[in-house]
Amino acid sequence: MNSYKDDRIENEKPDPLEGSSLKVINIPLVLLALFFGFGVTYLFLRTEQVSMKVGDSRTVDDSHTEDEAVAQVTKLEEQMGRDELMAQGKQVFTTTCQACHQANGKGIPGAFPPLEKSKWVTGSPKRLIAIVLYGLQGEIEVNGSVYNSVMPAFEGQLSNKDIASVATYIRNSFGNSAKEVSVDMVGEVQSSTIEKKSPWNGEKELNEKKWK
Repeated sequence: MNSYKDDRIENEKPDPLEGSSLKVINIPLVLLALFFGFGVTYLFLRTEQVSMKVGDSRTVDDSHTEDEAVAQVTKLEEQMGRDELMAQGKQVFTTTCQACHQANGKGIPGAFPPLEKSKWVTGSPKRLIAIVLYGLQGEIEVNGSVYNSVMPAFEGQLSNKDIASVATYIRNSFGNSAKEVSVDMVGEVQSSTIEKKSPWNGEKELNEKKWK
């Protein structure tokens, strides 16, 4: 009886200990190797040029010269300035000019001239500024029709930026396309016509002055 018991004890294996298996230890190492391999493969496939230079892929493209970069910034600033003038000009036009020249720029036949495809709008920007500043009365021919109405002066009522913006707006709306008008240009016209105290006497007086 004791011999049988001794044989059982002798053949019985000891209980396993936690963490003693090498398989458990190898699992994190395998995962790390997989992640590392994936990362290297991803970078190899996604990166066209690998450089050991300081910096990263967000570095500015050196293929552009400094002059080209400045030109791009200048163009962007000009576009932003133009967009601002157009937005403000539309507001000024709606509250100040639309009643006579209408929302579509076609004016009122026999009463107020159209702004659409008008040489008075797309021609000399300084002449247009002068009309807005001092107003107009007397005959003026627009698109083959003669008008003899009165346009009020807006000097003192509109700021120089308002005048520049509304002039820019009408020169680039209603099918028109012309260079924008700057605030500095409005100031130049004011300085060159400082003696002007009354509205322009139709196109006859307007044509007497050499506008650029």
